[in-house]
Amino acid sequence: MIKNTRISIALIIVVALTFTTLGVYCSREYRTLNEREVSERLLRQELHRVDAVTDDAAAVAAYRKISPTLPEIQLRIVQRQWRIALELLGYMQRARSNSELQNETVVYDGQLKRLLDEIVERCGATLADAASLRPDITWRLYNTAGAAKVLSALVMLESEQNADKVQGVMRDALADFKSAIEAVDKSGVSPLYKNIPRWNFEVLNGEENVRKFEVSMTDMEKNQALKENLETLIPDIGGYAPGEPMDTRVKK
Repeated sequence: MIKNTRISIALIIVVALTFTTLGVYCSREYRTLNEREVSERLLRQELHRVDAVTDDAAAVAAYRKISPTLPEIQLRIVQRQWRIALELLGYMQRARSNSELQNETVVYDGQLKRLLDEIVERCGATLADAASLRPDITWRLYNTAGAAKVLSALVMLESEQNADKVQGVMRDALADFKSAIEAVDKSGVSPLYKNIPRWNFEVLNGEENVRKFEVSMTDMEKNQALKENLETLIPDIGGYAPGEPMDTRVKK
């Protein structure tokens, strides 16, 4: 009788300890899950707040302070930086046409080069583990990297007059646009967005653009022809569709 009582007490203790342990585990899991949900909600709120910032430089600074540095945050940064790059390009073009501002072109040129290098580097670092990224983020990163390289090629041609080096950068841009096409096809975006990297690729890879030059052309002629072609390729909006003249036809 005493033995049976001891066994019963032992079983009760074991059951009690089991339920206590399970209760502690469930409590911890619930607390962890709750903390994660709160953290994600706060992150979304902060992203929403910064997304509404109209000043691109201020937005970039704010994005950099957000932790953790998720791929979608990196994408937001390079998209804002691209808009800043286009603004700098506009400053450079206006400065060249104004004798009083021509001395400032060197400053703008340096800023633009550094910014484009940072865009390409940030895109590359984020895409280092591209397989783990969502396709809707992957294609935008590749597309933005390609656009930044196109603009880098134009700036490089202006300053270095090296057509061979520029064509190497353009080949890298083509590879980025091709990767963007592969990624966008895996995403659930509309056909309009799926056509964006295709448009960039076709324009850049067209017969009348930067890949092919006549052997008889001098280096100066090559540089001028390449520059004129590149100027039609600079995207108008956020690393996406290029600003192509209305009379241009893309050969299918």
